Amino acid sequence: MKKILFSALMACFALTASAQISEGAPSAKKYTTGNRPMKGTFGLYVGAETDLFQDANAAAFGTFRPLPIVNLKYMATDNFELRVGLKFWKQRESLSFGNDAGDDQANPGTTLVEEKYTAKAVNADNQVRPGFAYHFTKSNLLDVYAGIEGIIGWRRAVANTWSKVDGNEVTYNQRNASIQFGAGAFIGLQAFIARLPLALGLEYGISTVWDGALKSHQYYKDANTEYTIYSQDNAEFNMLNGAAAAIAGQRGDGTFDYMKARKGAWGSQVRLTLSYYFNR
Repeated sequence: MKKILFSALMACFALTASAQISEGAPSAKKYTTGNRPMKGTFGLYVGAETDLFQDANAAAFGTFRPLPIVNLKYMATDNFELRVGLKFWKQRESLSFGNDAGDDQANPGTTLVEEKYTAKAVNADNQVRPGFAYHFTKSNLLDVYAGIEGIIGWRRAVANTWSKVDGNEVTYNQRNASIQFGAGAFIGLQAFIARLPLALGLEYGISTVWDGALKSHQYYKDANTEYTIYSQDNAEFNMLNGAAAAIAGQRGDGTFDYMKARKGAWGSQVRLTLSYYFNR
């Protein structure tokens, strides 16, 4: 009797399990942590880079580097990306002061003549980087790509001063400028950390940049004299410092009536990137 009852219970259990398996539907749900951009997707890209190039016109422009570079991306196809990088920075300063003619209140018994002084300065650093990249992987999590970009830039530092003391005017203007041309190649890896729009990445690139027109333009004018001369900033030509010091010219101060100066360099950069993708 016990054997019959046990056999009946086992048979009921087998039938119940069989019914549950046959009624269930298989599940193949895919859990994704990202979503790669496809054709027609735009992206905003911010990249803070460590650049091994020495600053062009370091003495004229200072050590401040206007970073990060902001880029616009566009996926022309699912794998082909067009990009353009922009960097625009400008700083303006102005100052004016003077004294009126008459007795000096701070020093009784002393007479002052009228004097006026003004000074203006502008520092600017601009750069455009057009380029493209090809994306090799089709994963919605990790993305590997490589590309090239061009470099077109222009920098200037201008300082203009003017003074008028007892009717005698003096004007002195100094301008340092450079024009940049270059190109570079890069490889990158980015991870899509949100379901389209964010991606965090790292790029490594090798580039070359040429700086032209590296000279200081100086203009002076007073009641009796007016001239324009050129000089070089020795900080820009570290390898030529000895020659520059030895050849001071007939004036003895390193200034000349004409001058040509160019500088080229190559190096590598590492860029930490954050991209925001969106569709129209």
